[in-house]
Amino acid sequence: MKKTRRFFALLMVMMLAISSSAMALELSAPGEIPLSSETITFTVGVPQNSVIEDWETNGQTLRLEKDLNVDLQFVELPSDGNELIQKVELMIMAGGEELPDIILHDLGGLANLVKYGEMGMIVPTTEYYQTQTGFIDETLALNNLNKEDLLPYVTCYDGEIYGVFAYHGFLNNSLSASRMLVYQPWLEALGLEFPKTTDEFADMLRAFKTQDPNGNGEADEIALMGEKGTLKSNLMRFLMNPFIYTQENYYLRNEDGTVGFAANQPEWKEGVKWIRSLVEEGLISELSITQDAASLTAVMNPEPEVVGCVARISATNLGATDVRRGHYTCLDPLEGPAGVKNHQWTEQVPSIAMVITANCEYPEAAFRVGDYLCSDLMSIWTRYGEEGVDWVQPGEDAVGTFETLGFEPFMQVLSTWGVVQNQWWAQIGPRILSDRVTAGQAAAPDALAYNAAYALGLNIMGEYETATPIINGLVFNEQEQEVVTELQSTINDYVVQSFSQFITGARDIETEWDAYVAEFDKMGLDAYMDAVNSCFARMYGAN
Repeated sequence: MKKTRRFFALLMVMMLAISSSAMALELSAPGEIPLSSETITFTVGVPQNSVIEDWETNGQTLRLEKDLNVDLQFVELPSDGNELIQKVELMIMAGGEELPDIILHDLGGLANLVKYGEMGMIVPTTEYYQTQTGFIDETLALNNLNKEDLLPYVTCYDGEIYGVFAYHGFLNNSLSASRMLVYQPWLEALGLEFPKTTDEFADMLRAFKTQDPNGNGEADEIALMGEKGTLKSNLMRFLMNPFIYTQENYYLRNEDGTVGFAANQPEWKEGVKWIRSLVEEGLISELSITQDAASLTAVMNPEPEVVGCVARISATNLGATDVRRGHYTCLDPLEGPAGVKNHQWTEQVPSIAMVITANCEYPEAAFRVGDYLCSDLMSIWTRYGEEGVDWVQPGEDAVGTFETLGFEPFMQVLSTWGVVQNQWWAQIGPRILSDRVTAGQAAAPDALAYNAAYALGLNIMGEYETATPIINGLVFNEQEQEVVTELQSTINDYVVQSFSQFITGARDIETEWDAYVAEFDKMGLDAYMDAVNSCFARMYGAN
């Protein structure tokens, strides 16, 4: 079956080559614009995005079309990733004729890309990275990055790369899954210090709940709140890390150089018991398990403030007023009762952000569109917008958000993330954003307190990176991928579901712990971790 798929894929590539030679298009040299003296039309599939007013008239689109001499005709796809993939697969099942030339999405990751590549539905771009990367090379050099260090993370187990990547420096989202924000005026009102341990954290929550820190004479304070499901606001990561290292897939780096699993360890049980005790005391709102982002935002906005502590990527995402959000400060990682102190530290690696389909008449030119999107100009535009409109160079008295880490202010952002706009692509598509840009923002005047503490928090992360380095960027081979695809989501969903049940009391942690652990064996945890360890040993060695 696989040989048959590869035959058809080869046949498709040969047909594309014949088609391209029959309709030759003279392109400029890599790193030069426009692409051609002839206007090239591409259909571009994009996920629906509520903050982008109109793709066709978007400022970045117009600039891209002008610079490259291309005509981009957009096809909106579902915003939900799974629904988008389903839509694409329906197009493929119908013969693939409705596929746009370009799709700004990873289509579910490397395993799916191999599948679609073997079907001949998407075009391999491996060779283009050696011959057509003028702007990619320039941007990487500007940021002291090496292309050869990045490409292995987007190379599939068949040896091919399918598409154009996006890359962000480690400061972009390295701590996003584990941030806990505290409303500093409440600490000051109650004469409290920032908590350093789990005991101190629990004492702070008790004070928030019982001592009327908002001063309205009512017992309306919510000590701690989050929302369901997302890494950005999931309580689990921050609250479990004082007990055992906890990140997205619950991997542990063992002392013998292998990878273990966190969620069935005795330390995990102790962490869950502690969080359950906080819920029983009413210190954590049970709404954190069920409510969505909109519900959380609604709770954050009443006057006076009613939420003292919130799990969130940043204060700017709270939906609270500008004045209020400037007083939310990022807590340092907590130390647990056994002296454990961890924090998720994710080394950012590239991921595919654009694929070229077999319908594309000029795949080389399409890749060059992705290459230009990775230019310094377009990369910044994709995330922050146009210089002079959406951001400006900072003044001499500007305070850098990350100056304590040695990053001087590079830009003063004027626009607000998450509002409807028609200027930039809202971080969709290929781009290269290094620490120079992402860490080079001047602090907003109303957020100095938050930003200062956030920078301080980042400043101490080296300790935790060394102590518990992240296991990230695993690129599985075909056999490993089959196992991981079959088991990973089931195992991870079981962890999340059981965690919610234990901390709400729907399941008793003491009487049902053994049954909980045994269920992992039934799910195939051993086979899953064997696949993970096989990949880890191949990529990073056994130590």
